[in-house]
Amino acid sequence: MKFLNANKVLCLSAHPDDAEYGALGSIIKFNETHFDVLVLSGGGDFDNTTGYSRLEECQSIWSDIPNLNGSFVKNGYIKDKTEDGWVNYIETNYDMSSYDLILTTPPQDSHFEHRMVNQVAYALIRVSKCGIVTYRAPSTLESWVPNYYVDLSKDTNSSGGIIEYAKVRLLKKFESQVDKSYFKDDSIYSFHSNYICSKTGIKFCEQFRIERVFG
Repeated sequence: MKFLNANKVLCLSAHPDDAEYGALGSIIKFNETHFDVLVLSGGGDFDNTTGYSRLEECQSIWSDIPNLNGSFVKNGYIKDKTEDGWVNYIETNYDMSSYDLILTTPPQDSHFEHRMVNQVAYALIRVSKCGIVTYRAPSTLESWVPNYYVDLSKDTNSSGGIIEYAKVRLLKKFESQVDKSYFKDDSIYSFHSNYICSKTGIKFCEQFRIERVFG
């Protein structure tokens, strides 16, 4: 299956674990779509877990998923570049015309670095027919309204395991984040099965908003 009929998707992440927390199950499920995950920092500003260990955790997860290619800029911060600087960096190193979609965090987010990455994503599509899809993160505000839900409770991955359990298992590889409240088991399951999910009748899902799609 393909994610929204896309052949190739660029996932822009402010931090290690953003795309994994919000969209990893869909990346696994839609294995006919290729996902390039680009992490723009080694972690958040003022976060004492920022560093190469977080990037190594990402690499450990990426290596388990054949349709995912992950990379990161360096062990730095989003603020190290301006918005224009990030746009120039990405356009220099990535062929934006090869992507059908950009997947990123929404502007309705309490984390300023998530909002900045969203602005970079929109700047990247100014001269292309690349679509934008946003995904829910733990810091996403309630004013963000999803319009696309991916059920992870029934489908299996290439090994025959339920994707729901595969995602939870892989998130446990972020050992540097175990003290964060949203990495507790109860928080992970409530994130994927909140009242919005219950309205769709889905037990465990990821939530997206299709902002702009062509074709």
